[in-house]
Amino acid sequence: MDVSIIMINYNTFELTKNAINSIKEYTKDLDYEIILIDNLSKDKSGDMLNDLFKDEITYIQSGGNLGTSKAFNIGAKIAKGKYTIWLNTDILIKENFIKKLFDFMEENPNCGICGGNIVDFDGNPTHSFKRYLPTAKTIKKEKNLLYIKNFKKNNIKKSLEYNYTGNNLEVGYITGADMMIRTSLFKEVGYFNERIFMYAEETDFTYRVKQKGYKVYSVYDAKMYHLEGASLGSKEFSKNRFKFGNDGRYIYLEDCYGKKEAMAYLKVCLKSYKKFRFIYKLFGKKKKVNEYNERIDVIINKINEVNHE
Repeated sequence: MDVSIIMINYNTFELTKNAINSIKEYTKDLDYEIILIDNLSKDKSGDMLNDLFKDEITYIQSGGNLGTSKAFNIGAKIAKGKYTIWLNTDILIKENFIKKLFDFMEENPNCGICGGNIVDFDGNPTHSFKRYLPTAKTIKKEKNLLYIKNFKKNNIKKSLEYNYTGNNLEVGYITGADMMIRTSLFKEVGYFNERIFMYAEETDFTYRVKQKGYKVYSVYDAKMYHLEGASLGSKEFSKNRFKFGNDGRYIYLEDCYGKKEAMAYLKVCLKSYKKFRFIYKLFGKKKKVNEYNERIDVIINKINEVNHE
């Protein structure tokens, strides 16, 4: 088996159906399997997808809303492929995308993880990778107002998150939307960190892979479409979703760099969010003020939780 494709469904019947159909249509010259994990979807979409695709997929009902790390690990532990790729359910492929990543991995035995360039459904470049693994220092830089202004003005985002170079590029980490992993690495570094419910699981895993000396690459000529955030529902700010993200980032930093680094991250966020809240107050942006009040509340609660451990 060349590649095991793992997808996690949670109330996304149409998106997942379209994603699987696109995989079937465009993936050629490759021996692959699709492992679909359903996190006990309330809309019964997992059962519907199983009925629709039947013998074309391996369907597993996880039995609960396990988040991404635990659900992925269920699939990874039965994966038969030489490589395992995690694909979001809100993606479409319109070329032999997975084969391009497979070929790159075959040609580069020092590569532990790779991914392609990701565009939104209108074809606009979007977050495909980061040039570096996040630390409290890099997060502080990204939340600096002057950096954000310069980031937008000079389109720094292009070079940090999307591969325009025309060459395969060594990067910090690949977004989890299309993360191809050398399956043997699970025995070397373990599976995804199950302390993380969702968000930052790819950075946590990538850190461990890099510690073993493997490289991570962006494959420039492999392109995939991603309706970012669609599998999570509304793109509106959600305090609950923000908490998952904050907890995931904290756990990643604590496990990989230590508690001091993780606490530094929380303090950077708290200071930054208070600054943004003040600015939005000056401009009378009540909705954004309320959003940052909720962000600050999550950070303060996390700091208090850590201090009382």
